Amino acid sequence: MTFELLSPSIQKKIWDMEWRQFTPIQEAAIPVILKKRHCLLMAGTASGKTEAAFLPILSALEAQGKSEGSGGLKVLYLSPLRALINDQFARVERLSDTLNIPLLKWHSDVSRSKKIGWLNSPSGILQITPESLESLLINQTEKVPELFSAVEYIILDELHAFLESDRGLQVRSLLHRLRRYMRQQPVMIGLSATIGSPEIAQSFLHAEQPDEVEVLNPADGKRQIFLQADFFAKASAALPQALIEDIYGLTKDKKTILFCNSRGQVEELTHRLNETGQKLGGPLYAKRYYPHHSSIDRAEREWIEEQMRITKLPLTVVSTNTLELGIDIGSLDLVVQLDATFSVASLKQRLGRSGRREGTPSYLMMYATEEEDLVQAVAVTELLFDRWIEPPEPRRAAYDLLFHQTLSLVAERQGIFQDDLLDEVLNNPTFAELAEDRAGELITWMLQEDWLALVEGVCIPGLKGEKLLRSREFYSVFQSPALYKVMHGTRLVGTIEASPLVLAGETILLAGAMWEITLVEAGRGLVTVVPALQGKRPIWLSSGRQIHPQIAEKIYQVYTGAEDYEYLSPRAWHRLQEVRMLAKGQGFERGVRVLQEGARSLTLFDFAGTRRQSALATLVRGWLREQELSWQVKQTPFSIQIEGGEIPKGTAKKLVTFLLDVLVRKAEAKYMMMGRAAEPDGNPITKFGSYLPLHFQRLIEAEIKRDIEGLRLWVQEQKWKAVR
Repeated sequence: MTFELLSPSIQKKIWDMEWRQFTPIQEAAIPVILKKRHCLLMAGTASGKTEAAFLPILSALEAQGKSEGSGGLKVLYLSPLRALINDQFARVERLSDTLNIPLLKWHSDVSRSKKIGWLNSPSGILQITPESLESLLINQTEKVPELFSAVEYIILDELHAFLESDRGLQVRSLLHRLRRYMRQQPVMIGLSATIGSPEIAQSFLHAEQPDEVEVLNPADGKRQIFLQADFFAKASAALPQALIEDIYGLTKDKKTILFCNSRGQVEELTHRLNETGQKLGGPLYAKRYYPHHSSIDRAEREWIEEQMRITKLPLTVVSTNTLELGIDIGSLDLVVQLDATFSVASLKQRLGRSGRREGTPSYLMMYATEEEDLVQAVAVTELLFDRWIEPPEPRRAAYDLLFHQTLSLVAERQGIFQDDLLDEVLNNPTFAELAEDRAGELITWMLQEDWLALVEGVCIPGLKGEKLLRSREFYSVFQSPALYKVMHGTRLVGTIEASPLVLAGETILLAGAMWEITLVEAGRGLVTVVPALQGKRPIWLSSGRQIHPQIAEKIYQVYTGAEDYEYLSPRAWHRLQEVRMLAKGQGFERGVRVLQEGARSLTLFDFAGTRRQSALATLVRGWLREQELSWQVKQTPFSIQIEGGEIPKGTAKKLVTFLLDVLVRKAEAKYMMMGRAAEPDGNPITKFGSYLPLHFQRLIEAEIKRDIEGLRLWVQEQKWKAVR
């Protein structure tokens, strides 16, 4: 029996907490972790993954505590979010408060004195973000060897958030660097609700022997899903009032998360729902809708999270993906999604926020305001029902991370012999697929440009490298836009992106309220505001969303299919039939891709996915340039349009012939160069890519933006039809 495997103190804690039984993931994980085996715990939100990892670890640590030589840091817990660390700290503390096992969370809210005290006598469990770990390695070089020597367990929470991101590359590199100091191979434990390719996660957790990582994914058939999708067409840029009133009627008596795809949409929806509540609920209406996104002051976000945890009254938080991960906000009655998610993983995370109580179903209401969003919502939902999730695609041409980690490594080690440096970085699995000659070229360039310096054969940070290392921006590898702090008196309301459009006299919506800008102090990065009677969405720039080829293909199948979907409301069902009739009129049909020739435009409806389409559009531009045609190429998420002059009949056929020929012969490189600008556009593709020579920037950009190999296979598999 699993319960009997745990230590007496942990058994007593479970009795005291009045647990009736373990969840499936806990039943599966506890015996495996007690045997000190690497594992990936895959289970839905609120399935008890944290306890599944920590119950056996705490049992083992308690047993060690009764023997000699059991001191030191034992558990390194890495999380993508500071808020998640705070949440998990409370959960682990409840489990360990009767044990003599210290627990420390490490981020900017924790006092320096507490951190220094712990560094002088490290022990127990450390919860930390990748950025803080990077800082620790660089700034505590004398303490690092002893600090990590006794680590026995490494836990990566929300592993899916790392697998495909630059932060994941950083984490993988950091973990490899830490192994130098550890007396033994630590037990690697990954936690996630949404991983589409477990083998990639296994390799991430244990690069040398990925098969040793056990994948624990017990079925939990207790949760039912109730889902419906509705459609309210936009007549303008603003959300239709009928939609607002429908959402209000649905949520006014419930505890809800309402997910949006942008911060501006969150602010508009929050304000208009409260405004509608005041109109329909009368003078006694109490504010029930609160916004939650990364530009709202952290203290306000934490207050909203706490209210959601403790309240028994109806309350709705309107959120971006900031509440998608595992921050505890208690049990919900309902999840609402406004417009389609861009990924299946995101939809699964959001759906998992409801139905947290044992035996209760998950409820999700989806609304679409554009026809494309309706079709995409159906496609993503169908893929979710098919149990498909986007597989992560880690970057390989990570020369920007090589630059970053090389600087960090030589600082951590207080210098490395030049003859050893290249071997050091290439032995790191993060960079194992980089060409040795290019990696060597980059390190040579770093020495030439004073990012590195050579002293008696030892590489140390150069003057430029030292300056970059000591900047606060070095520790994170993701890009953050320049921000203004928005102040109302002494209250920090939140932040907005620095822009020439931020002017005194303008009005904005922020933190669920309307404000007038009275003063902009660009030099200090401050905007002063006072309450206003009206406001508009602030401008937040965002990077383009990636559409996976499988989602794009499913969207095309929805357009060209005849299937009914029982979760569509009558209004949404009728609109889908209209959309399908229009698609049929444009020539759309299963297994065929359409090129629509007009007198002055040619549209290729590709539905290929973001990166493949980007490669396709670049080839088309190169083809036009070779023929000395000045036509323009424009892209939408699912089509490429050529316009700007008379389009001769037969152009579509010539284009398809060109694409098939150049991709089969693998002769696309010439057209790729012709189809893109000769110099960068001033917007670096990655944070540290902008420091590198141009040809390295090109290598990084090519991998991030374009999928040539995927395009090559896709183009050859398609049947093409020109219509005019």
